[in-house]
Amino acid sequence: MNSYIIITPAKNECDYIDKTIESVINQTILPKKWIIVDDSSTDNTAQIIESYTVKYPWIFLLKLAYNNEPRSGGSKVVNAFNQGYNLIKYDKYDFIVKLDSDLVLPSNYFEVIINAFINDSKIGLVGGIIMNKVGDKLIQEGSLNYHIRGAFKTYRKKCFEDIGGFKPIWNWDGLDEMEAMYKGWMTKTINLKVVHLRPTTSAYNLKFHALKSGYEAYRMRMSGFLLLGRVFVKIKEKPYFIYAVYYLHGYLTASFERADYLIDKKLANFINKFHAKRLLNKLNLFKK
Repeated sequence: MNSYIIITPAKNECDYIDKTIESVINQTILPKKWIIVDDSSTDNTAQIIESYTVKYPWIFLLKLAYNNEPRSGGSKVVNAFNQGYNLIKYDKYDFIVKLDSDLVLPSNYFEVIINAFINDSKIGLVGGIIMNKVGDKLIQEGSLNYHIRGAFKTYRKKCFEDIGGFKPIWNWDGLDEMEAMYKGWMTKTINLKVVHLRPTTSAYNLKFHALKSGYEAYRMRMSGFLLLGRVFVKIKEKPYFIYAVYYLHGYLTASFERADYLIDKKLANFINKFHAKRLLNKLNLFKK
């Protein structure tokens, strides 16, 4: 038995969600259940989902109470996911998937993912590679072999339970991997190209995104060494200096406010050492 359940948070996705649903329907291995959580959409997202629930009894729509908050990431996405998770937390399944509603998956996506789990019992988290659709072009988003994007994450059930699920914080999709590795699990990206119909972070204000990311970096107990390294990297990426300044400003603001930490020192030490090693390898100052 290698069954999986998908949970998809969605808000105002009428331009994309039908394509995502069709790509799941066409999988070589279908999910046992798919909970799509409509987070108070003001367009016809819910109606599109409902049209599929009539045809496919394993697709379910959960409508959340109305709120007028704009589409955003972080804790809002996690809270919507957790509403769906509450409906299946006692179900029997092997793998659980967090899937965004603006993706197109290759038809063998979950077959390959499941085989990766079968072939290595130490793997706790797997995902593919994002291909951002920009105009008529598909541009691969930079990927790391351990980092699975928040848009599509598949967990072994035991791993998901070991990390206590998602934390309702801004950078939940980085913390989950660190917690998994800290507890002895492996995370892995596979060369499965997933089309992202809305480029990553394009729906968000980039300055706010940088400011919030820096603020949360402090709350994750990021070391000063890693902070400087991260700022240096941001300067070299679009939108270059502006993003780096906002990131640093966010971190220093949290420091001056003495913002509450999100994780304990042991996990923070593990994360800082992990990323310090990566940074030093990149600078050719550390040999594996």
